[in-house]
Amino acid sequence: MTARARLLGAGLVFAALSIAGAALSARGFTLPSKFTQGRFALLSLTIGHPNDGMQVRAKRLTKTKELFVRKSSGERNYGHPALVLMLWRSASDVAKAAPGSVLLAGDLSYRDGGPISGHRSHQSGRDADIGFYVVDGKGKRLPSREFVAFDAEGNAKNGGKLHFDDERNWMLVESWAKDRRAGLSHIFVSDPLKGRLLRFARSRPRFAPYAERAAALLKQPEKGEDHSDHFHVRITCPKDQIEICRPESKLDGDRHRDREQKHEPEPDVEPLGDPALDSAQGDAEPS
Repeated sequence: MTARARLLGAGLVFAALSIAGAALSARGFTLPSKFTQGRFALLSLTIGHPNDGMQVRAKRLTKTKELFVRKSSGERNYGHPALVLMLWRSASDVAKAAPGSVLLAGDLSYRDGGPISGHRSHQSGRDADIGFYVVDGKGKRLPSREFVAFDAEGNAKNGGKLHFDDERNWMLVESWAKDRRAGLSHIFVSDPLKGRLLRFARSRPRFAPYAERAAALLKQPEKGEDHSDHFHVRITCPKDQIEICRPESKLDGDRHRDREQKHEPEPDVEPLGDPALDSAQGDAEPS
């Protein structure tokens, strides 16, 4: 590497640190020195709680042949690279099993995280809203472009002709349940739809093996929306960022228990490990 190249690289690192530092200061966050130097100076960082946090050097979720980002989420589609890569993988998994399928993605977080209208969480780059796959009255698979709420029978609550696609929505949940690279910790969805999905899977030998793992991940939020019109997925903190990242939402008295989940056993979650495991951190877009 030439001296000029080294100077250019050092300049880019300094610029990235300066931008990140300004964003942190604006939100009142201060990072321990280890996270401002060495390899951490170039990695994506998820800071604070899901409902009181921010992120640095996030990755943008862009559309692919198998994934469509809702237009209203244009500047809200940034997240930790592990989350973004998981969504691309799961969209690809479903499309391979059901050709032509396109996953609908809604809000993740703003580029730097922080408060986001319409959400109590989505602040630290570890949350994403995902629309349901749908079919018509004859079972024909249709594209989704907006979130649609469904009842326990799988019928659209707005009286429309769309129906909940049990098979593809289960394929999506199964893909998440199998995925151990991202550190998935929660899949929020309404209890009636959770029950519908699990009945579908348990009654089919092909899908039954992952039903119990999915049952531990699926849960209806205790407060707020019932999530009958979308999945809300959340990944846990990278294990090398535990000093700055809090896995659960912040409550009164700063107790770190997430009231979005009911009182159920925690799923067997594998925290994010080596950044090289999934290229999850090294290929993050600069902030």
